[in-house]
Amino acid sequence: MRAIEEQLFYINQQSFLISEFNQDYFDSPLHFHQEYELTFVESGYGTRFVGTSVELFSEGDLVLIGPQLAHYWRCDTDFYEEKGLVAKSQVIQFKDELFFANELPEMKNIHSLLKKSISGIHFANGEKYKEQIALLKTSTGLSRLLAFYKILEELSLDSDQRLLSTTESTQFYQAKDSATFQKILNYIFDNLENEISLEEVANKVFMSKSSFCKYFKKRTKTTFTDYINRLRITKAAKILVESDLTISQVCFASGFNSLSYFNRQFKKQKKVNPKEYVKLYKAKK
Repeated sequence: MRAIEEQLFYINQQSFLISEFNQDYFDSPLHFHQEYELTFVESGYGTRFVGTSVELFSEGDLVLIGPQLAHYWRCDTDFYEEKGLVAKSQVIQFKDELFFANELPEMKNIHSLLKKSISGIHFANGEKYKEQIALLKTSTGLSRLLAFYKILEELSLDSDQRLLSTTESTQFYQAKDSATFQKILNYIFDNLENEISLEEVANKVFMSKSSFCKYFKKRTKTTFTDYINRLRITKAAKILVESDLTISQVCFASGFNSLSYFNRQFKKQKKVNPKEYVKLYKAKK
């Protein structure tokens, strides 16, 4: 799988693109482009990568991504192994010139939103915008453009928004070498449940161990070991609330080989131990 700089082509008389993806699983590689992108996941679940951010996604996921910010949605293995599962998303892509000059006071909130999108923005109540996004596909002319402006204005005022990635300088570093990082991600996910060798993954991208560690920390703002632990704990938390496996079984299913180490890492990331995490999850339901 090779990362690409995506080139978008606009249909005549359309100032922004809206595309529907209906697939067995999301299969786009880590990529970036010059346009802004608003992605709404109608169905599907897995792991979302936006810049330095790595999080789970599920139905209703809504994210605004700025230009040149590398991103990648990866469905869980269910979508590769089982029939009948469908990954569906609505993706809106648009350019800066759609918003005229910064001097327009009516565009103040939208311009503020777009500046923040350089780090990627997640909206917790994405389902709220589902119908408005769907209507864009059937709207035409000025009403289509005004409806889009309305969505962006509402997003700019949404109190349930959260930045995902780190600084602007990190973003451009990601865009430059996303193919290398994609190879690393592929290796990690292919081996997440097994022992992952630092030396072997460094060899995969033709680096020494020391060069790889420096590269990886610069790119992710964390060490390789901490990054692996974060992915495994994220997976473990999902298994805990979706299965009847014991904590010990979840520990080994998520790639850890020591229960005590698993418990320490879980509490470090989730602020509670696995048993308390399950109780809190059930209490919210």
